[in-house]
Amino acid sequence: MQENNTYDAIVVGGGISGLLTALALTKEGKQVLLIEKNNILGGNCRTYEVNGYRVDTGPHAITGLDTGPLQTLMDRYFDTKPTFVPIGEYYARDGKKLQPMPVTVKQLADFNILSRMDRIFFFRAMIDAVTASSLPLRKQKLEKSVYDYIKKYNFSPKALHFIDALSYFLSGKSMEETPAWRMLGGGGFLDEEKSTEKKSKNHIEKIKKLAKGGYDQQGYPIGGIQKITDCALNSMPSDKVVIRKNEAALEIISEKGRATGVRTDKGAYSSDLIVYSGFMKDLPKMAGGLDASYIKKLDELQQTRSMTLWLGLKEMMPELSYIGSEVYFHTNAPFWAIPVTNYDPSLAPKNRQLVGFLTAIREDSDGKQLQKLRNAVHKAIPGIKSKVVFEHVQVTIPEKAAITTGSTFPSTKSPITGLYLVGTDTDIRSMGVTRASYSVLEALKFMREDGFLETK
Repeated sequence: MQENNTYDAIVVGGGISGLLTALALTKEGKQVLLIEKNNILGGNCRTYEVNGYRVDTGPHAITGLDTGPLQTLMDRYFDTKPTFVPIGEYYARDGKKLQPMPVTVKQLADFNILSRMDRIFFFRAMIDAVTASSLPLRKQKLEKSVYDYIKKYNFSPKALHFIDALSYFLSGKSMEETPAWRMLGGGGFLDEEKSTEKKSKNHIEKIKKLAKGGYDQQGYPIGGIQKITDCALNSMPSDKVVIRKNEAALEIISEKGRATGVRTDKGAYSSDLIVYSGFMKDLPKMAGGLDASYIKKLDELQQTRSMTLWLGLKEMMPELSYIGSEVYFHTNAPFWAIPVTNYDPSLAPKNRQLVGFLTAIREDSDGKQLQKLRNAVHKAIPGIKSKVVFEHVQVTIPEKAAITTGSTFPSTKSPITGLYLVGTDTDIRSMGVTRASYSVLEALKFMREDGFLETK
């Protein structure tokens, strides 16, 4: 189709950010080349079969399914869309207690996993943070770490374990490194449609949300997370895209500050529009013309490795019969668990249950971390060990950059004209596929402003 190896656009990387970008560009009329160094597409947005079980690449819950960024991309560019079921409730587990995560006043009042005094401190901290999010000094106040924000309260060690676990699952880092605004965003009290730099809604409206809460905008795709990847691929016009797998991009070529093409281990391709969706920390190795201060910012991005332990159970356990997911926190290996077969029984052999347990890797040895995670699961859910008939372990980088205090993610518009950046290390809003989708929409906006796409 492109005998002279010249394309309207080249997308480097076939993870979900690259796929969504390639889809959008093809639907905007561009002839697109997608280059992926591996033989599979989708990155962490994949589901694959192991011994009759269909496991996602890490647990997933898709947010913003009403008017969020993924929904916007699906409405604009997908020919077929995944079917989502409501994610249900988020719970916290402690011993035999399984209670809704306290994001409303009533839930906090009933959350006797924590002491009465801890709940009072928690309520004061929530009101204080929500109020601060609408003040002129908002960024200064909420950029400090979660721990720095709450240390004036005399929380118990158990409550600090709880807050630390939530920090890890919302940002990828501990409460000493997670900015306070991220905790607000994860609880839905900060408008993630807007940058944290901008003025938010009136804090009275946010305080009202403490009485309502709810996760009705979140869902899980029937068939597993792979369905999002499949629908994106199936929606690409075959005459508008060339996909080259098992081909590694080696260099993003530029001349006089403008992108001109990509060199790979198998050839060279020309385009004045390049989208890079790899790790931003690796960008300086591939693209010349970046100044030292920009390279330093990229080098300061931090990552977190995670471990997912998938367990197949010979029957559904009453302790795991809920629709939703849970956090177990009072341990040195806190985990987020989601029984995916409660949404879609076809992900496991008939009458069996599949549950994913995710934790941040904090040990030098993956083997030690796995043993700690197993022990935590066995302690949290007594009797589960005798029910296990299948085990599968994944080690991944769930987000290409963790959200930390003082961290600066690069703009999706790079210093090189015609080079745009997408992925979960270019946008700080939300998590996972939702964050990736935000980055794609932001890059497309810049492309329109710069004249690479028609203005709509």
